[in-house]
Amino acid sequence: MEEMKDKILRSWLRIELYKTAFKMGLINTTCDIEEKIIIDAVRCLDYESLISKEPSINYIITLIGLMWENIDRTKYDIRKIIIKFLSRIGYPTSAIICDENFNHGKGKFTVLDSWIDEVTSTVYQMGNEVTIASKIYLLTAFQKQIWDSMECNKILGISAPTSAGKSYVILIKICERLLYENIDVVYIVPTLSLQLQVMNDFNKELKNLNADNYQIYNTFEEKPCFEKNNIYVVTQEKAISAFSDLDIEFSKKIILVVDEIQNIERIEDATSERARILFDILIEFRYEEKVDLIVISGPYIENICKVGEKIFGKITREHITDVSPVVNLTYSIVKKGNKGYFLKQYCALLNSPEEIEIENKELIEGYGQKQYSDKYMSYLKELVSHTGVEEQNIIFAPTSNTARKIALSIDGRKDPAVNELIEYYSNTVRENYSLCETLKKGVAYHHGKLPHHVRRTLECAISEKLISTVVCTTTLLQGINLPAQNIFIRNPHLYIKKSEGVAELTNYELANLRGRVGRLLKDYIGRTFVLDENEFLTVDGYSDGELIQIASKELPTSYAHCFEQYRQVIEDVLQTNIAVDSTMRKYGHIVSYIRQSVLRYGRSSQDKMHNVGIELTRDQVAAILYKLERISVPKKICYQNRYWDPMVLDSIFKTFDDRVPNNPLEHGAKNMLDQILRYLRESDATSDMYYKYIPQRFARGKARSLMVELGIKWAKGICLHDILDSEWYDGEEGVEHIDDTIELLQQTVSYKLPLLLKPIYDMKKPDSVFLKCFQSGAFYKIPRHMIEMGIPRETALWLYKDIFEEVNIQSQIGMEVECFIREKIKMKYKTLPYWIRVQLDFCI
Repeated sequence: MEEMKDKILRSWLRIELYKTAFKMGLINTTCDIEEKIIIDAVRCLDYESLISKEPSINYIITLIGLMWENIDRTKYDIRKIIIKFLSRIGYPTSAIICDENFNHGKGKFTVLDSWIDEVTSTVYQMGNEVTIASKIYLLTAFQKQIWDSMECNKILGISAPTSAGKSYVILIKICERLLYENIDVVYIVPTLSLQLQVMNDFNKELKNLNADNYQIYNTFEEKPCFEKNNIYVVTQEKAISAFSDLDIEFSKKIILVVDEIQNIERIEDATSERARILFDILIEFRYEEKVDLIVISGPYIENICKVGEKIFGKITREHITDVSPVVNLTYSIVKKGNKGYFLKQYCALLNSPEEIEIENKELIEGYGQKQYSDKYMSYLKELVSHTGVEEQNIIFAPTSNTARKIALSIDGRKDPAVNELIEYYSNTVRENYSLCETLKKGVAYHHGKLPHHVRRTLECAISEKLISTVVCTTTLLQGINLPAQNIFIRNPHLYIKKSEGVAELTNYELANLRGRVGRLLKDYIGRTFVLDENEFLTVDGYSDGELIQIASKELPTSYAHCFEQYRQVIEDVLQTNIAVDSTMRKYGHIVSYIRQSVLRYGRSSQDKMHNVGIELTRDQVAAILYKLERISVPKKICYQNRYWDPMVLDSIFKTFDDRVPNNPLEHGAKNMLDQILRYLRESDATSDMYYKYIPQRFARGKARSLMVELGIKWAKGICLHDILDSEWYDGEEGVEHIDDTIELLQQTVSYKLPLLLKPIYDMKKPDSVFLKCFQSGAFYKIPRHMIEMGIPRETALWLYKDIFEEVNIQSQIGMEVECFIREKIKMKYKTLPYWIRVQLDFCI
C-alpha cells in the first residue's frame, strides 16, 4: 500500500505541475485525468484515514487538495467523500471549503449519501465541536487540543504553521471567558496592522456572541473600567511604557497572549531594541501576580515549552504541529546550464522536486536580470497575469521603493468600488500619490511608509477582494492576514545593490512567507512562485536544489551570551561612573540594563538578573548600588526611561538648562526644539542616544531644521495633505519625497524623537503635552484622544472637524472623554463615508 500511496501522490502532483505550467503559459499542453487515478486516490485516502495505525494528516490533506483543485467537479462530485475523510482525521473545518451550504450557526454539513454516513461524520465532528452561548464552533483536532489546554493550564506554548488556526482558537476561547468572567486581556502584537486586525477580530466575535461587557483599547488606561472586561491589544512599546510610566497595577485576573513570539530572537543584538522591549515586557509579566493564563505562539518554534519555562519560570504546556490545513506548493524557475530552463515543483511530502522543461522561453526573457529592469518587469508582469488573473496575488519586494515601482509596472483586476478609495487617498495624501495610480489597475503596494489611515483602509479593501494584487515588503512577515492564493518571490535578497551587512531572506522567513498564501476555510492549496532559484543557492542556509526546508527557530531566553562574551569589560565599566557611549555599542545595552535593574530593585535585583542570564555577585550589586545612590537625577525619571543609562540621565539632569517649549503652538517652539537637539547631539554623554534615534541624514544643518519644521506642523495637527502641499512633492522625484516624508513623520517624529526628548521633559516639564502632540500628531484634546484610542491620525482630524463641535465638547466637561467620543461616533456612524466607517468598527 505504501508504494501505491507514493505513486498516486506523485501522479497527482504531476497533474498539478502540468496544469500550473500550462496556466503560466510556459508549456502548450496539459494532461488529462483518467478515472482510474481518481478511484485509486479514493482507495488511498480511505486506507490512510481509517486503517493506517499512524495516518499521515499531511498526506490526506495534500491529496484531497490536489484532487479538489484539478478534477472536473461538474463530472466528479467528491464533496461528500472529502467531508467523510477529513472528519475521520479531526480536520472537518477543511471540509467546509467544499460545502457551500455548510450551516455555520449549527456547525453542520449538508446531507450526505446515507444516514450512516451522517451519523458517522457527526460522531467524528462532535469531538471537535465547542459551544459558546449556543453558537457552535467546529475546530480541527489541533485547535481542540489548544482549547482544552486553555481550561486547565497556566502557560501554553504553541508552535504551528501560519495557517494552522492557532490565533483563531485562542481568540474564541478568550471570548468565552469574557462572557462569563470579570477578567482583563493583554494581547501583545508586533505591528500596527496586526494590532488593528486583532482588535477587529475581538470586536466582531464578541458582537456575534451578543456581548456588551467589554472595552477594547490599543493602549493601557491609567484608570481602567472595573465593571467591564478590558481588552488591551498593544504593541510591545505600548506595553512596556505602561510599566515604566504608569506603574500600572492590574485589579483583575489577566490573560496574556503574545503572538509572533519569534520576534524575541534578536534580544542580544545591540541594534534590536524592539526585540529587547518584547522580552522585557514578558519578564515584567513573570512577576505580575494577577496573571491567570499565558499563551505564547509562533511558527516553527523549537522547544517552545522550554522558552515558556525559562522566561516565566513555570511549567509550560506545549502544542506543536507541522500539519497545515492548507497545502503549500512551491514552484521555481531555474536555468540548468546548457540544458535549458525548467519549472520545478516542491512538495514537503517528497524528498526531491518534480520538474518540467519550459517550452515558451520568450515569456521568461527577464530571468536572471540583476536589477529591476524593464525586461524583468515584463517577465514578472507576464507570469502574474497568466497565473493569477482570477486569483489574489502577493508579490514580495525587497524594499519599499521597489514595491512601489513593481506596482506601477504591472496590472491587476480592480473592483469599481476602488474608485472611491482612490479619491479618498487623493484628498487625504496627495493627488500624485503613487498608490492612486496603481489602484486604477487593481494593484496595491504595502510597506512601512504607508500613512496609518491608508494602511487601515487598504488592508480592508484587499480583504474584501476589491484589489487582486498587492506588492509587499517584509511587513508581510509580521502576521498580517491578506487573502491570497499565490505569492511571487524573486530571490532572497532584501536589497537592490549588494553592500556589506545587507540582509537576506532566511529559510525560516521564506517558510513564513510561503505560509501566508492559502487561507484556512477558503483554500486547499497556496502556491509560491520563485522566479530565480539559482539566486537562492548563493545564500547560506539553502541547500542545493532545496527551497522548502522547514527550518525551526531556536529562541534565546536570556542575555547570557552577550553578557558572558563581554563580561570583563562590562564589569570594568560598572566599577566606575562612566556613562554608556558610542564605544560600548556592542554591550552598552547590558550595562544600562544592569544599572536600571539595580536602581529599581536594589539588592533583590541579583535574583531578577539571574533569571535573564546576568550573573553578578552580591558585592558587585552592592558596589553598583552604592554608585547609583549618589546620582542626582530622581529615581522616578530613571524608571520612566528604562532604556537610558542612569549615568547619562544624571548628566542631562546636571547640565541641561535650556528653555523647553510647553506645546507646539508656543511662540519660538521650533527654535527651542532646535536648541535642545543641538545640546543632545553635542553633549558627550548624550550624542550616542541622539544618533540612535535621529537618522543620520536628519542629524545636522538644514535637514534637521526641516525635520523640526515638519514635526511642529505634525504636532499642531495640520493634516497630511496640507503638510505635503509644496512643490517639493511635485513630479516623479516628488513621488519618492511623499513616501520619505511620511516615513519621517510616522517613525522619527512621532516615535523616535519623543523617546529622545522624554528624559528632558520628565525633568523639566512632566505635565507638558508637547511630546503627546508629537506622538499623536495632534494638539487639541479630542483628536489626540481619538488617535490614542486607535483611530488613524488623518481620520481623527477629519472627524474632529466634521462631527465634533466646540459647544458640544465644552458641554461635556466632567464626562469621561473616551465615552463622549464613542457615543458621538455611534450617533453619526451611519452618515459617515464608507472608508471612514471601516476605520471605526472596533470602537462602536
